Amino acid sequence: MDYARMRAIAAKLGAYSEQLEGSWSVEIGPCGPVLAMRCPSKRHEGAVRRICKQLDAQLPGTHPGYICANGPEIEHPAIGLMRRPDAVVIPEATLDEEGLAVDATQVLAAVEIVSPSNPGNDYDEKSARGAAGETRD
Repeated sequence: MDYARMRAIAAKLGAYSEQLEGSWSVEIGPCGPVLAMRCPSKRHEGAVRRICKQLDAQLPGTHPGYICANGPEIEHPAIGLMRRPDAVVIPEATLDEEGLAVDATQVLAAVEIVSPSNPGNDYDEKSARGAAGETRD
């Protein structure tokens, strides 16, 4: 299935999820679009917040113009992936651009807090490819 078709399905799933109770996210992985319920704990959200604060304090000195953001979609149409990491380091200007997703080539770092309910997904599938889609050794 081509990426444009997968993205259209993901958009429909996202619209559908707005009618559901709870917090839902849509990602596009190797098997296509997936709708998953997100139940981040307070501890999870606290860890993400602290990581973003720590990175935001360092980035002006190391990578001026970059910020640590919580939640934007990251997509790489060429390899057919769209992810929503817990936090990403991106140029702040990308948040002012049109569209829903940040181009994966703009991502300096992606942060994923390992979920106790599904660690295999976080350790195996998500770490097998970086935000820009390169395979990790």
